Amino acid sequence: MYVFPPVLQDLSLWESTRSTKVWEVSTPPKNSISWSIVLSYVITSQNPEWHKTLLGDEKEIAELMGKKNLGRQKLNFKSIKDQIQKFNPFKNQHSFFFNKDVIKIIRMFDLKLNRFSYSLRKNSSDWCDNLKFTAAAKMLNCYVEVFEMDSSGNKVNVTTYPPLQHDDSKEKIILFQHTAVPKKLKSKISSTQDEKITNMFAFGLSLEHVFPLRRDALGHILKRAKLDSPCIQNIKRSFNYTDNFLVFLLKNSLHEIVPSLFVSPYIAWKLEAAGFNTDPCSLGPEQLSAFYYCLNLDSTLNLHVLYNYASNNIENSDKTTRNPDQETQRALTKIEDTLQKDRLNSKDFSIVTNRRYIAFKTFEEILCFNEYQRFIVDEVNNLRKNRSLETQHNTRNVQFTKKIIIHILDMYFKYFNYPKEASSENKYGKFKIFIKSSEYYENLDNYTCLLFFDHCLFLPKSTENLTDTVHNLFLTVFAYNLFPKCLHGVHCLQCDFLEDPCTLRFIPFSFRLNFFESARALFTELKNSPENIPKSKSKKPIQSQENSHDPGSIVSKITDSLKYIPEIKNHFLIDRLRRYLEFSINVPLNEDEMNGVLTIERALQVIGETLNTTESSCIIGHLLCSCFPKDVLPDFFKIRNHCLSKYRPRTMNGKFMLEKDIFRFDRLQNVMKQVYHIIQPVYLSQLFRIQDFMIKKGLHESEGVHEVLSDNMKKEHNGITRLIDENFKKYKSKYKLLSNNLLDYVENDERKVKNSKLGQLTTLKFLFTFFGSYCDERSKNELSSTLNDMDELKKVFESKTTVKKTEIDITADEKQCMTKIISSLRTITVTLFADVDEEPNKISDFRDITDFLRDSTNFNWFSEEEMILISNEVSNYFMKSCTAKEDLKKGLEDESLTPEKAKKLVEVLITTEKNKKILLENFPQNASKALGKVGDEQSVNDLNKLIAFLEKEEGSNLLLKMNFSSNLKKKILQFLNRRLELLLNRISHIRAILIDGDEEISQLWNWGKSEGMKAHVRYLMAQRYWKERDVRASLEMLLFDCMNILKTRDSLSHLWTKANNLFTGASLRDVLSHGNTILETVGSFLDKDDLPSHFIEKMLELIEDSEALQCFSDLWEKSKLTDFNQFVDILNEDVSKDNSLHNIQKWMEKRSEAEGWQDYLFLLPLKKVNA
Repeated sequence: MYVFPPVLQDLSLWESTRSTKVWEVSTPPKNSISWSIVLSYVITSQNPEWHKTLLGDEKEIAELMGKKNLGRQKLNFKSIKDQIQKFNPFKNQHSFFFNKDVIKIIRMFDLKLNRFSYSLRKNSSDWCDNLKFTAAAKMLNCYVEVFEMDSSGNKVNVTTYPPLQHDDSKEKIILFQHTAVPKKLKSKISSTQDEKITNMFAFGLSLEHVFPLRRDALGHILKRAKLDSPCIQNIKRSFNYTDNFLVFLLKNSLHEIVPSLFVSPYIAWKLEAAGFNTDPCSLGPEQLSAFYYCLNLDSTLNLHVLYNYASNNIENSDKTTRNPDQETQRALTKIEDTLQKDRLNSKDFSIVTNRRYIAFKTFEEILCFNEYQRFIVDEVNNLRKNRSLETQHNTRNVQFTKKIIIHILDMYFKYFNYPKEASSENKYGKFKIFIKSSEYYENLDNYTCLLFFDHCLFLPKSTENLTDTVHNLFLTVFAYNLFPKCLHGVHCLQCDFLEDPCTLRFIPFSFRLNFFESARALFTELKNSPENIPKSKSKKPIQSQENSHDPGSIVSKITDSLKYIPEIKNHFLIDRLRRYLEFSINVPLNEDEMNGVLTIERALQVIGETLNTTESSCIIGHLLCSCFPKDVLPDFFKIRNHCLSKYRPRTMNGKFMLEKDIFRFDRLQNVMKQVYHIIQPVYLSQLFRIQDFMIKKGLHESEGVHEVLSDNMKKEHNGITRLIDENFKKYKSKYKLLSNNLLDYVENDERKVKNSKLGQLTTLKFLFTFFGSYCDERSKNELSSTLNDMDELKKVFESKTTVKKTEIDITADEKQCMTKIISSLRTITVTLFADVDEEPNKISDFRDITDFLRDSTNFNWFSEEEMILISNEVSNYFMKSCTAKEDLKKGLEDESLTPEKAKKLVEVLITTEKNKKILLENFPQNASKALGKVGDEQSVNDLNKLIAFLEKEEGSNLLLKMNFSSNLKKKILQFLNRRLELLLNRISHIRAILIDGDEEISQLWNWGKSEGMKAHVRYLMAQRYWKERDVRASLEMLLFDCMNILKTRDSLSHLWTKANNLFTGASLRDVLSHGNTILETVGSFLDKDDLPSHFIEKMLELIEDSEALQCFSDLWEKSKLTDFNQFVDILNEDVSKDNSLHNIQKWMEKRSEAEGWQDYLFLLPLKKVNA
């Protein structure tokens, strides 16, 4: 049931003598004529006996209730009148129409109205709505005025239906008739929808009646926007409820709240539905839009908020300027028209003469950006139109993406320099224009960045040009946020742009120039690359080498290449680790909630992932490893590899059991505090490193551009150098500790892993290069010689070929060289830190880490007695299988075996169903080869071997055949069904935290049906993700567990693949596991809800599927089938035979096979025998 928001109607637009305005309130499509008449009459009527007029006396009411099967309980008409009078269509419109008492009134009135209308039909040739209006006017003894509109919304006729006795003092009710409205009717046979043309009705409410209702609704909506009470009361008092609401806010001192109203589309939509304008293009009393008033503010924040809202097709949330359709194009054109009208109506912004220059400048910049967006959107839409010819090819995504990227870059080159300014050949002149029009340039680059990163993973392959383009674009956006523009650079009429605040803006300016050059090279490469799609009429998918690529591999290549800018990668890693450690040490532990336990698990997982970077040249992993006791490092690695980062059923179940022990996690929280203390020297080593790196880049680029600019950049570099020096002096003892720890770690590491050795040398060079600035002359000379030795040794290691997969042979001379390097660096350390007292390594107790690893990996589903019982039964079956195998061999050799006898013997064999089928199909000629695949084991006494056997298909099949006690059989079923059971466990916790853990979200989730409400719920969930640290960490851990389980089936990849926006096609599972420097950094700057919203979408999909998954699980435990096709047949059985299948079949019908509902079944112990 969908009910449209109220609409303000001017009755003078019909051919009517009335000049009043009323609010049109729509009603449910079913029985809309009765809903409209009843509500209009009851709300406006002063008749205390209204129910008798409407329905009749008690006897008639009882008879109507009986006819409609409404029970015998008397209705409380006073209460019903109060409920109808309190009906607020601007606030609780949908929920009201589910009121059971009101529905009873409607159904009874509908029956009585039809009866009365039928009685009038004796004098009329046909049955129509007009007859009902005539009947209603006579029944209710009032005038009924019907204002008709056709299917296009044109005002057509006004018809007045008089009461029995004409009297102007009689009450009047106003109704609206929408003629020939298409109504969707869902077929009972299939999921298709038919269309029926019908008339829809609504009723009118006077401005006087709705005034308090709208006032109440406004307060309710603003409260949802999290505005404080005094602000809400001020707005409710000040607004006159007739003007343009958005213009009212911007003209007054309330413009600062505007972003709060648009942060969630639902808030703006609710305001619009309640008659409070939120369309920035609508004109105010002075014929000027909200954009005009934004142009005159000191900040451009409101302008960008409203521009983004107006341009991103708010009625279809999936269509935006990044993923456009024709509506997006129309929205952008509407914005342009509105801005031009504002310019015209304000006479080139002369209304506000004191700010005219600012307004006009901002107007031109936003209009130019709008033009750029319109060209982009127009071409993308054209490409989509022409895409139909490629729909038969698997390569269409790649080729389509290539065309989009080519178009984006081509258009970007045209708008790279602000078109409104005269072009300058000189770099300094370009920088002056960049400062003057910072708003334009930042809008242009940020939008282009989003577009590029939305599509780049579907380019044919990762090349050096692509990597360079990604890096330079990433650094441009990074620099914009690290060195933000200053307001004076945008708004001051007389501004010396060479003041210090503007100097650092040369850094993003330089990076965007680098991006331009690398994008040019990529553009040329894409334009010149062959399409590799043969022209063919065949519908068979065409494969091409260029397009057989994996978005995940491109992500890996791009992120791996960050080694060339290690400052950013290392900062990301240590900051990520520090953040999750802070989450874990501050989270409260509670027996009734899982948040604390899961947050600590998440921190453990991130520790393991960060330490794991020792396998690369990334310095952070080696610095961190040097800070930990040597004996505990393997345990952190194993927890990462065996407990938290991969699906291993035994350890995952063990982890689930340990989660119930709150005291264990209390001890682990203390370990997290120790780790947080341990990593502080590493974190300090990275402080200011990014700023130093970026400013050095700017300093290098500024040389020769302009003398004043270069001098200012040197001042900035001197400033960051002072901060680094102060930091070193303040924490000198910690740097000494870090140096000694690193030297001990490298010296004592006996591993010969190539990447690890290279990483250690890189880390030593990083740390001691930094120390070199503070050494005396003698130490500097010694350090210079030692660093040269390190470079030479590193070259030797790099040239070596690995043996035993990853290791290299290290000669005695190379070991001696390494010893000499360590010794020299120790001498330098002693000299440099001679004035610093030794900061002792605090003794840390990591026994709880070892215990956690041991207890989770040693988990057993069965007791020792149960294992002995199962082992004995399995051994008996093995003996029978071996005997059957020997009989088969002998029978095949002497050709004495009949097909019937062979079939009986094959059934006894312990092997897969597929192998049994092959044996019988190839009997007797080629059966020997298949028989060779049958094992010769006669017993399984070792516990681990037994579990390994039971995890195989033949082991599962064998367990299902055995007869055990009911309790043991139940445990065996749970063991066999462990993947789905583990998944359902995680999903139940996701729901408990994401939905049930917040009262507002829980209520909206259970009752909110509209798309707008659902979008608002997702927004609230994303806000919790950002604001509540324990919610964020615990949901990530649960989702990561789910994705590790799901990843055992590649066909379920849609459940962990990023569906749209930044880095479309990337693996969200990998983002949760390792992090993604570029995706997470760019997302935090330009679209901070991108990643959380994708995580939440995946969680909600799992929650919505969980009922079906539970049904699968229950059905399997009941049927104990192992054949996939047989299980699918059960699911498709006639519902009349098994009513429990009704909901699951509805779910299956809604989810196409392409969406993978059948792939869920492979989480059960099912196999396709024919596969």
